[in-house]
Amino acid sequence: MTTPQDCPLTQQAVGWALHALEPDEEMAVLLHLPQCAACRAAVHDAEQVLAGLGGSVDAAEPPTGMRDRLMARVADTPQRPPTLLPRPTEPAPAEVRSTEPARRHRLDAEEAAASAPTARRSWLSRRGRRLVAASLSVVAAVSLGGLIVRNAQLEQLREAESAQSQGLSELIEQLDRPGSRHAVLTDPGGAALAAVLVTDTGRQVYPLGLPANSAEQVYVAWGLNDGADPVPLGTFDVAPADQGARAVGSAPQADEFTSYAISIESGRTAPASPTRVVASGEVAA
Repeated sequence: MTTPQDCPLTQQAVGWALHALEPDEEMAVLLHLPQCAACRAAVHDAEQVLAGLGGSVDAAEPPTGMRDRLMARVADTPQRPPTLLPRPTEPAPAEVRSTEPARRHRLDAEEAAASAPTARRSWLSRRGRRLVAASLSVVAAVSLGGLIVRNAQLEQLREAESAQSQGLSELIEQLDRPGSRHAVLTDPGGAALAAVLVTDTGRQVYPLGLPANSAEQVYVAWGLNDGADPVPLGTFDVAPADQGARAVGSAPQADEFTSYAISIESGRTAPASPTRVVASGEVAA
C-alpha cells in the first residue's frame, strides 16, 4: 500500500475534500479514490480537520440593538439621486450641408426610375423577396432545431455526469468500512469502468464508466478464481442518467472470489461463460 507521499494525486484528493476543485478535477479524483487507499486516507484526515475546526469556534450572537443602530445610520445618510447631464448636440459637418442638394437630386432621379412601368422587374422583385423570406425561414428553423438538439444533448450529458459523481461518492463512503472488500474493474486500456463492493449485507456493482446498453443486451457480473471457471453472479442494465449501485448475487459466496469481471451479452440472460469481457479487476488486498 502506498503512503500519501507516494501518490501524486494526494493534494487533489485533499482539495476534493475541501470542495475546492473544478468539476473535471473532481471527477478525476472520484475515479482515482477507489483505487488508492493513500488518497482515501488523506480525504479522511482532511474531513476530520474540517470537522474539528467547525466545532472549535463558538457561535456568537450579535450585540443587542445592532440592527436598530445600523438601520438608524442608514436612515441618517443623505440619499442623492444621480445628476443627469444633457447630451451635447453636434452641428452637422459643413461638407454634409454642402452636398445635400446633390443628394436630393439623385434620390429624385431614383424615385422616378422606380415608378416607371416595369411589370417584369416588379414581378421578379416580389418573387425574389418571397424566395429570400423563405430562405431566411428555413435557415432560422434549421438553426433553432440545432440549438434545441444541442441543448438536449448537453442536458443529458450533465445528468449522466451528475449521476456518475453521485454513484462514486456513495462508493467511496463504503470502501474503508470494516468488513468490506472491493475490486476496481478496468478495460484493457486501464480506464476504470466499474467497481464491485462486497459487504456483509450483499454484493453491489457500481458502473463508473460503463456505456448504456440497449434493450437487446445485458451486462453480466462474473466471479473469478484462479484455475476455476467464471461464475455468473447476476445481470444488470446501465442507463445514461442512472449510475447507482446494482445488487448482484449473494454476499456469502463472494468471499471466495479473488477477482471480478463484467461482460456484455446478447439477449437478457447470463450465458454459461462470458462472451465479451469489457472490464475486470482483482479484489484489493
